[in-house]
Amino acid sequence: MNQENIKRFETLLVETNREGIDKLLEWIRKSDFYTAPASTRFHSCHEGGLLEHSLNVCDCLLAKLESDVWRETLEPVGRESLIISSLLHDLCKTNYYIVEIKNKKIYSETGKKIDSNGRYDWQSVPGYTVEDKFAYGHGECSVMIAERFIDLKNIERYMIRWHMLFTEPKEMYNTIGNALKKYPSILAISEADLESTYLLEEEE
Repeated sequence: MNQENIKRFETLLVETNREGIDKLLEWIRKSDFYTAPASTRFHSCHEGGLLEHSLNVCDCLLAKLESDVWRETLEPVGRESLIISSLLHDLCKTNYYIVEIKNKKIYSETGKKIDSNGRYDWQSVPGYTVEDKFAYGHGECSVMIAERFIDLKNIERYMIRWHMLFTEPKEMYNTIGNALKKYPSILAISEADLESTYLLEEEE
């Protein structure tokens, strides 16, 4: 486990002075949050990837406080809410992934198939797969878990719930549009999530 990332994550959450944050951290420490990947095969798909991704999103979101585009919108939200929303946005991925053995195609150093007849050689390697124990959606589940321990502000609920924006089913688009009008900061956390995924983290 990356102890530096763990310390930074916990320091940021404690900094918010939110009642119940100690209970939330106690639950997180007993879970696999610090060792889980952020995805099965895309960004930060490695041990500790979920923690890494959460910190990256937090960094990208807090950086927007210095942006001429976002400063006026995010300053009223407050640093505390930005930290809570970003660090807990993927809480739903806790105890969500399991390791299983998968077959992987082996390529030569030139990137071509190993077999001269055009066939692949295969190797058994450990990989991640999903085992959804909550079955309660994505953003909804993160809100649900967080509120077992702390009271979220409305803006935090909305930012966590809708951070996936238009990757949600199209039937939700009108609702998402209304949510954005109510809380434009949803777009900020969605941008921070994408910036982290595609600019700071690698597909593996």
